[in-house]
Amino acid sequence: MREFSRTGMADYKKEQEIVAGYTSENLTNEISPFYNDSVALVRQKAYYLTYKNAIVRNEGRGNAVNILLKGCFDNDNGVVYQNVSFLKEFNRADFDTQALDLLQAKLTSQRIAHYKEFVLLAGFLGTGKNILYQKFIDPGTNEKQKWYLSLALARMGNPENISYCMNKVRNLPINDNVVDYVVPDLVYIRQKESIDFCISILNGEEKLCHSLNPDVSESIHCGFRIMDILSPIIEGMPVLDESLNLSNADYEKHLAKVRQWFASNPNYIIKYSTF
Repeated sequence: MREFSRTGMADYKKEQEIVAGYTSENLTNEISPFYNDSVALVRQKAYYLTYKNAIVRNEGRGNAVNILLKGCFDNDNGVVYQNVSFLKEFNRADFDTQALDLLQAKLTSQRIAHYKEFVLLAGFLGTGKNILYQKFIDPGTNEKQKWYLSLALARMGNPENISYCMNKVRNLPINDNVVDYVVPDLVYIRQKESIDFCISILNGEEKLCHSLNPDVSESIHCGFRIMDILSPIIEGMPVLDESLNLSNADYEKHLAKVRQWFASNPNYIIKYSTF
């Protein structure tokens, strides 16, 4: 870390050794002075190693969460955005009461960097509901802000906000933009209504989307992309073996299998433990 502070040059191999070789306690004890370094990039690197160590070793996750949340009060917006992004990769069980209190402290004002990200994190964790709802009904809140506030409140199960979100999307034309920008929001809120809407797109017979493969020029079923988005959050859903070099015909077969699975499992189970 001192070498990185001096040169600004990262040593990927050394970082991997640190991440794998240190216990969570030893790492945070040794690296803690660098959370307060005068150089933002050094602070950023210290938080990165803390996050990576907790994820890779799957230990000290609660401690890492609290350290990253404290770093969200950094005066550098780059550090803040990095840390709140890292926090989305932890499970709900990794956030203790102290972590939830720190997050609520971030929600009390919209005049902070990356406020949207903290709102969505709060929705995932089910904290700060009253704060968010007051901002949602505030006449001074613009439509863009109301959308992400509503997403968070819908994730917490608020019926008014579930209806608000679904009314916004039901009549949209199905295309790449809906799959890229709307479907991830609907998956985020983890409600039966929102997932059923995604499944309706998955079942659509028209080819209204384009492949993410630049070598494929023809239109494809949007369901190809929907099943990839849904698979991490639906218990028992058939999953593609991404290690295989699959043809379009293979994807068609898998899409048919997934459609049949949902037809046979209308009471599918949604996973809530991840962002």
